[in-house]
Amino acid sequence: MPMYRYVCENCGNEEVHMHGINESPAVVCSSCGGRMTKAIGRVGIVFKGSGFYITDSRNSGKAKTESE
Repeated sequence: MPMYRYVCENCGNEEVHMHGINESPAVVCSSCGGRMTKAIGRVGIVFKGSGFYITDSRNSGKAKTESE
């Protein structure tokens, strides 16, 4: 089951709840008893490997020649 982040409309308390995708439970704040709404979660992105930077796909601008 996915985890959802909820933020209280009254006090700003943040909680994480697990429930099914098709469910829409009425979540109540544990601190003040106020209504909580779903918030967009923070997602960390890590790019690994080559090809993610502007310098990876560029040519150096100079033609490389073999030394004699």
